Amino acid sequence: ILLAIPSVLIGYIAIEPMLFGGYFGDAIFISEHHPAMHELREEFHGAAAMALHALTTLPFWLAVAGVGSAAFFYLKRPDIPAAIQKRFQFIYVVLDNKYYFDRFNDWFFAGGARGASGLLWKFGDVKLIDGFFVNGSAKVVGMFSGVLRTLQTGYVYHYAFWMIIGVSALLTVRTWFE
Repeated sequence: ILLAIPSVLIGYIAIEPMLFGGYFGDAIFISEHHPAMHELREEFHGAAAMALHALTTLPFWLAVAGVGSAAFFYLKRPDIPAAIQKRFQFIYVVLDNKYYFDRFNDWFFAGGARGASGLLWKFGDVKLIDGFFVNGSAKVVGMFSGVLRTLQTGYVYHYAFWMIIGVSALLTVRTWFE
């Protein structure tokens, strides 16, 4: 209620400038071939007239009838809804289960999302990220270091040989790309 009061007051003050003034500027374009706003301007006689007219419409009276019948059935005569529930058990069960859409959504959408996330976890996370990138790179480094370990003998002439191989490889690459 505390939020509804300023909303009604702001709507009462701002409805005419929003609909027919330059409130939105050029943000909303209304085609000349669509005369809805022109017809609305002819029928709109202010916020108070619109609110009073709302009291004469069918949706308003149906809402009042719904609130009144609910108050009567559940406050004065709670035996009537119980009898209706027993008499129309099938319809009550279908409506109470919301046409079973919640069960279908849980099975199809939520179950499908759980299944897809399980597949993505098993393949994407376990096999690809952990298996290939993390553990795979560690295995490659381990194999490469095992090969390099056999090449490291501790002799100076082996180090000199590999330095000469490295310098000649760098010079070859440099001359190749120039």
